[in-house]
Amino acid sequence: MSETRELVAIEACGSYAPEHVAAAVAASLAHLGGIAAFVKPGETVLLKVNLLTKAEPARAVTTHPEVVRAVVRLLKDAGAGPIAIGDSPGGRTSAQAARAIFEASGMAAVARDEDVEVVLLDDDVVRVPAPGGVLYQHFNLGRAAVDVDVLIDMPRLKTHGFMMMTGAVKNLFGCIPGLEKAQFHVKVPDRDDFGDMLVDLLLACRPALTIMDAVIGMEGAGPAGGTPRHIGAVLASSDAVGLDVVAAAITGFDPMEVYTNAAAHRRGLGPKTADEVPTVGTPWRSLVLADFAHPATDLARKLPPGLAKWARARVVSRPWLEDPSRCNGCRTCERDCPVHAIKMADGKPVYDYNACIRCYCCQELCPNRAVGLKRPWFVRALVVRGGSERA
Repeated sequence: MSETRELVAIEACGSYAPEHVAAAVAASLAHLGGIAAFVKPGETVLLKVNLLTKAEPARAVTTHPEVVRAVVRLLKDAGAGPIAIGDSPGGRTSAQAARAIFEASGMAAVARDEDVEVVLLDDDVVRVPAPGGVLYQHFNLGRAAVDVDVLIDMPRLKTHGFMMMTGAVKNLFGCIPGLEKAQFHVKVPDRDDFGDMLVDLLLACRPALTIMDAVIGMEGAGPAGGTPRHIGAVLASSDAVGLDVVAAAITGFDPMEVYTNAAAHRRGLGPKTADEVPTVGTPWRSLVLADFAHPATDLARKLPPGLAKWARARVVSRPWLEDPSRCNGCRTCERDCPVHAIKMADGKPVYDYNACIRCYCCQELCPNRAVGLKRPWFVRALVVRGGSERA
């Protein structure tokens, strides 16, 4: 059983047609012993989905509702107890805003159809230990993610401007309530450290199973402003890190470019390459998208720490109002900036780049996709001449 639980199961899935999704999810779990290998009759289950912000399923920002529906039905067939679908979206989330997110994403409809609960993980919080944590030994987590027999992690495969990719490990960040997530960007501004913090969080959350929606992912300026891209797969595993390493390889990354993967590998908690991960089902190499558009990498990453900090402020991409016509002055960027580096002027955001910590929360949470990321002109010139850096 221990060997089976280390497998990453991959099943091709060409579309979100309910019958296609149901077949792919069931087949992926069958490789791992079926849903009954993870959930016993009567056990309570939370499906930790990605509900970053208000977005319809076609935008590829949130976990697709048909993948969630397929898992709910398998859980019911296995005799699971009460089932809930939950997340803590990014930024400030009132009860009204949460309802709008649940409705837009399709999660509310699935919950009504399948008679399960949708929960906002901001509502009730409990402190949880992170055994073996490096930066953090405890986290405040939504109680619904803790007081449950089985936590199932259900990310959507996307790029991420800060961590490079958001998958199984990064998705657990939504177990942290509300604006406390933004404060971690203040306390842990370094990308490598942030990756370590997320691995600590994995140790606290201890998901029993990850089921990744990689039917249509997001490339480019993820996790909210990028472009939907057909990948055509569902991935499942009890090994969140191993699954992320395979997902990174499928989307054309060196898995060690992804900060959570690198942090886990440094600590002996994950492999360095997808070739080290036992997989079953659809061969992962048959799904590789070599031209998958990635976020710009941190050119200062390999410099000595003192020099890296100086260089990062000068060469790392800055958030900016890329498309003023999309900006409606909603002030989301201003309200959710963890270091208050944004002020509104004439209804548009103005950045204080001396205060900005390059966490990209503004780009991530902009509901109108008006905020983009831009590199300094001299870095863009070097990249074009060198031809080796992906934008």
